Amino acid sequence: MKKFLCSLLVFIIIITSSAIAFSKSMGDVNSDGNVNSSDALLILKCSVGMNPTDFNASLADMNEDGNINSSDALIVLKISVGLIQPDENEEQPQNPVKTKADVIKFFNAETAKATKGTYKVTRGGKFIKNIDVGSLTGALNSIITGVDKNASLDSVVGGFLGIKAQPIVGTAKGNKYEGFEAKYALKAMNLTEADVVDFAVNGNTYKIKVKDCTTPDANSAIAHATNDYITFAEVNKGISDSVGNAVKVVPEESEAKYTNIIFTATVVDGKITTLEYSYTLDANLKIKLAIPSATGTGQAVITGKYTEIKY
Repeated sequence: MKKFLCSLLVFIIIITSSAIAFSKSMGDVNSDGNVNSSDALLILKCSVGMNPTDFNASLADMNEDGNINSSDALIVLKISVGLIQPDENEEQPQNPVKTKADVIKFFNAETAKATKGTYKVTRGGKFIKNIDVGSLTGALNSIITGVDKNASLDSVVGGFLGIKAQPIVGTAKGNKYEGFEAKYALKAMNLTEADVVDFAVNGNTYKIKVKDCTTPDANSAIAHATNDYITFAEVNKGISDSVGNAVKVVPEESEAKYTNIIFTATVVDGKITTLEYSYTLDANLKIKLAIPSATGTGQAVITGKYTEIKY
């Protein structure tokens, strides 16, 4: 410590001519324009975290006895009071690690703000397993084509799932939507920690994985993040609108599984500029026909994207 104090007195003499450039907020200036030794020591202690031996060797070389030599201490002091600038090429510290609670809070708060702004919507999907009701597939398709010759089982089911030949594209300004239904709009999320099974923050990319849901309702995890999911009441309305009452789904004997539910946000200056989501929907439907009932299965992948978000 004595050696360090001696070194300190040496470099105080060296920088006397530059001392008048120091801010008064960093240390009192004497009438002759010099910084006294106690103030200089206080500045240096702040620079090196009170204990010179704890100072990171990447900023100043350490002598064998653990003290900082006078030339290195002078560089540190000059940086601290703004007389010189640190090396711009030096690696900067990374953003502090965010916790699961931090990320959930961020998604909830920023989507609530974003819903009041403007954005574009692109939403699509595709069947990876076509709708299949076994031996009655042909009979069901006959009923559908009898109502609409251009329709099929896949197009009817795809219709209420939002699976179409071309993706849904539109724009939003607050709660005014053009080109898409309200259910595909950006939602003010109200996720809980129980809803999220995994998360990741990598630079300006924030990602969460929502827990799997079976036949979701408004209280389900997926519903806390998006309105883009289907209920059996909507299924039956969609079928009825397309082919009448000849075909119905029996809700009590049907289920829809939502898995791999992922939301990925791009963040710039603390705001979400792009939000993408995707999930896999695996349906097992009990279908009641004018003729004997059948069980239908099918699987689809749904994707959605909100871009040019401004709020």
